[in-house]
Amino acid sequence: MQKLKEEFAMKELLQKDSDFAKSKKEDVLDIFNSIPMPKEKEEDWRYTEIGKLKLENFAPFDSKVKIEVTEIEPDLVRQGVIFTDINTALEKYPAALNYFFKGTNIDKDKFVALSAAHFAHGYFLYIPKTLEIKEPIRLNLNAEGKSSILHNLVIIEPNSKVDIIEESKNNEIAGEQLNSCITEVFANTNSRVNFYHMNNWTGNIYNFTNLIGTAERNTNINWISGCFGGKLNRLKIDTNFNGQGSNCSNLGIFLGRGKEHIDFTTNVYHNAENTTNDILVDGILRDESSSVYRGLIRIPKEGQKTNSYLANHILKLGDKTLANSIPSLKIDANDVKASHGATVGQISEEHLFYLMARGISRQEAEKLIVEGFFEPVIQKIPLEELREKIREMVRGI
Repeated sequence: MQKLKEEFAMKELLQKDSDFAKSKKEDVLDIFNSIPMPKEKEEDWRYTEIGKLKLENFAPFDSKVKIEVTEIEPDLVRQGVIFTDINTALEKYPAALNYFFKGTNIDKDKFVALSAAHFAHGYFLYIPKTLEIKEPIRLNLNAEGKSSILHNLVIIEPNSKVDIIEESKNNEIAGEQLNSCITEVFANTNSRVNFYHMNNWTGNIYNFTNLIGTAERNTNINWISGCFGGKLNRLKIDTNFNGQGSNCSNLGIFLGRGKEHIDFTTNVYHNAENTTNDILVDGILRDESSSVYRGLIRIPKEGQKTNSYLANHILKLGDKTLANSIPSLKIDANDVKASHGATVGQISEEHLFYLMARGISRQEAEKLIVEGFFEPVIQKIPLEELREKIREMVRGI
């Protein structure tokens, strides 16, 4: 087994002020205030009880978060790579202004509007044309206070390649915590990005993370994500196929324990011809935890020759867990391949008996079955260091 690297050259991004950001936030504050809190009866929030969350308890949203990022080598800086905080980027770089909130609909989602109206920190990564970044770029986001409101922006110019590892966690404090984060990823013509998002929260935090990818012609966006912990842990991944020949894979893992609730959503919008999508999200629930997975494949008339598939599998450990899976297709084109599959089931007593008959305790037998359940997904993850990190988290249950 490969030994993981424990130290990387990292630096902290300072939390700065931006006149543009201040003006932008003032412009959308009324929108945020006018959007009501979502309700469980709404389709996008089915099976997620959010009525107990009172956003006013976290006002004035004095975001306190520490962001550590990869130190960019001087040679890459000379070639045009930019890696800085979002506020500095909005003051200094036209690309940041051109793409800022370009992939989102502020007036459609309360928590997108929250980020737009109150973000205080975030990162900006710009990869210029025709550049392949050999080593993964790493980001550690650590929520340290009552609230953390972030907006991140990634731009990959044509013919470039990059791997990004974004890890989120929190320092637990007395009382509840709130994390609301948007990361926009723009992949331009013939570019490729592997985006890894891993979160590991304590049991007192409400997390709302939106990853939004825009894929132009002949691009490849690969999402690899893991959801662990949180009082309510909502991860929403939207992929917009805006260019012909673009494709996306989406691998996801979640694990619920105690009374945690995991809300995992993947939406794909095939807005151009000849695009490809493959989604696999697997989860395990134990104790009294609950989850909902929503998967949408949307193919308008412009999306002919689409090939799109999604699958979701959930394994329940115990009778007090609650799992919901809602895959859906909305198709207006007639020359496409699109399908979905979902399974929810209890751990097999027959499998447990087989292992226990060979001298293994029930607890160890359950662990073996859990590890075996996740392993097919883990094997598909390109980076060995992430594969092993997820295995360690799974072993910790």
